[in-house]
Amino acid sequence: MPFKKSIFLSLLSLCLFSAILILADNTEPERHFIKPINDQLLIIGHLEATDQFNFASDVAVLNDDLFKEVSGIPTFGFSDSKHWLRLRVFNFEDHAIDRILEVNNPILNECNLYEVEGGQSSALYRTGDELTFKERPIDHRNYQFPISIEANRSKELLLRVSSEGEQLQVPLKLWEKSKLDKQDGTDRLLRGIYFGIILFVLIFNLFLYLIIHDRSSLFYVIYIFALLMLQLSLSGFAFEHLWPESTYLANIANPFFASISIFALIRFTQTFLNLKEFFPRIYKAFHVMGGFVAVNSLLALIHTPFFFKLSVLGINVLALLLNIAIVPIVVAVVKKKFRPAKYFLFAFIVLVGSVFFFILNNFGILYSDFYTAYGLQIGSAVEVILLSFAIVDKFKLFREESYERLETINLMKAKANEELEKEVVIRTQEISEQKQVVEQQKDEILDSIRYAERIQKSLLPSAKKVKRIFQDHFILFKPRDIVSGDFYWVGETSEAFPWDLGAKLKLFAAVDCTGHGVPGAMMSMLGYQALEQCRLRADLANPADALNYINNVIVSSLNEQRVGDLSIKDGMDMVLCAYHEETRKLSFAGAKNNIYIVRKGEIIELKGDRLSIGNGIIENTDNGFTVTTITLEENDSIYTFTDGFPDQFGGPKEKKLKAKSLLEFIRGLSHEEMENQKKQLGEFFSNWKGQTEQIDDVCLMGIRIK
Repeated sequence: MPFKKSIFLSLLSLCLFSAILILADNTEPERHFIKPINDQLLIIGHLEATDQFNFASDVAVLNDDLFKEVSGIPTFGFSDSKHWLRLRVFNFEDHAIDRILEVNNPILNECNLYEVEGGQSSALYRTGDELTFKERPIDHRNYQFPISIEANRSKELLLRVSSEGEQLQVPLKLWEKSKLDKQDGTDRLLRGIYFGIILFVLIFNLFLYLIIHDRSSLFYVIYIFALLMLQLSLSGFAFEHLWPESTYLANIANPFFASISIFALIRFTQTFLNLKEFFPRIYKAFHVMGGFVAVNSLLALIHTPFFFKLSVLGINVLALLLNIAIVPIVVAVVKKKFRPAKYFLFAFIVLVGSVFFFILNNFGILYSDFYTAYGLQIGSAVEVILLSFAIVDKFKLFREESYERLETINLMKAKANEELEKEVVIRTQEISEQKQVVEQQKDEILDSIRYAERIQKSLLPSAKKVKRIFQDHFILFKPRDIVSGDFYWVGETSEAFPWDLGAKLKLFAAVDCTGHGVPGAMMSMLGYQALEQCRLRADLANPADALNYINNVIVSSLNEQRVGDLSIKDGMDMVLCAYHEETRKLSFAGAKNNIYIVRKGEIIELKGDRLSIGNGIIENTDNGFTVTTITLEENDSIYTFTDGFPDQFGGPKEKKLKAKSLLEFIRGLSHEEMENQKKQLGEFFSNWKGQTEQIDDVCLMGIRIK
């Protein structure tokens, strides 16, 4: 059905094209020149302006029989020579008359009129493209010359014309002013309709390109614009309205815009007909032809007689070759079932006919009549309309193909989703089963961890025991996980194994084992057992000896255990203090941890050694831990803590709290009751941490001396 519709539109266009030509030809019978013309204008003949006959004075004295006879419209083809035409105008009236001699060819480079009387010539008017528009005797796109003829007299005229290589035709007519105005109005109306159609199609396709962004549409817009400018130049309207002061543009416009239009048409044909896909060799051949046309457009810009003639001949030959080749190519594309090519074919059948007659007219093979004067414009108007249909049809075709592809994609997507849903059901079931297994394992692990928690709590000193040994104290203990790598310990030395300070010493320790959670808790059990053993050993005399002993126990236990080639090197940081209540002496040893004594609002810091428990066997006590002894005073408060509290991130800038800030807070509340201190320190930690995750276990001990 679309193909039949296309045939109907093409036939209708051809019928309309033929009807306009026939109607226009019937309305202007006077355009078919015969000799004499209207019994008032007689063309005697023509003569080439050689060196011998270069001046009007040389030609004025010649007899009529030396001029070559002219049949129809004087046509000289693509000629770069100058030509003389001898004319006679007659007045058969009994009164003087005024007439206008019109040369209906706006693109002549030279069009000079001379009057001959008694063998002498005198210049009446000088005009042409070499002169600005305002220098014409009458402001009109054609060359018009006012002539006065006395009653019952004749006047002999010489017309010198040249085109510098463009087609040289000299359509002549002698007009009455009123009839010329009427004819000119009709001509402008017809050309206005034509230019209006071209401009409308140009704007329409420009908007179409902005919507679909198709390259072929862009080339088509360039083609229509160049065609519009070419027709404006050929008809003389461009020189009259666009560049009346530029003789350069008036001369180069025709071959330049003709080249641009042919170049854009070639690129449009390549992209629109998908020649690269259908016929790669033809696509390359068109590329070569496009290159020649591009070079020709550059030659047109060089305004010298040689390059000008070369560009004019070149573009006519290239246009003729393109029009001969394009129809068979389009037919071949139609056979490829490319639907928009049908409109393309019908458009070029119309255009090729009009262009063919136009080019034959340029070569002087056909005489210029209405068919060759208006055929190109009517043919190009029909062509651009049909090509617009082709572009729209191509857009519709692409849209239909897009819908089909989208439908195919949707079907594939639906099928894939269906298969995916089945797969999801299977995977969900597998995941559910795996989740149950994982949850069961998790529950078992949590049960084990909670059991470990109970074991750890059972190992820690009871509140009653701590209260018995240190009456005024507090312990802030916050494991990060269920079980902790930090722990605290209190005890007393045996009377059987006194230390340097004496027997029945009160001991306390705050310990930070490597890691946290389950690994830390396992380390804490080793540390707890080692501390318990220290109370009952006869070879220990102070906290430093105890730390050396604990270090060797831990190193021996861990370094003997290997996982493949990897040694287990874990350890702990700790503080161990021994207090003699009667003498108030306190001995202290630290493994990377310190104790702080607050006395009357001032902080006394006792620093531990920069050694950690677990670094290696200590064989010589000189290389081991050191002991520090200090005499305490009444109401002194002793504090020690692991790194979990000062290293906690928080506050407005999400930074570490640091030991300095913690000690300042402790100093500020050291005078308060121990239980109140514990409460405030707990709140301080929570407020500082805020929504930030707790990063480590926390253990802080405080003891007041009575």
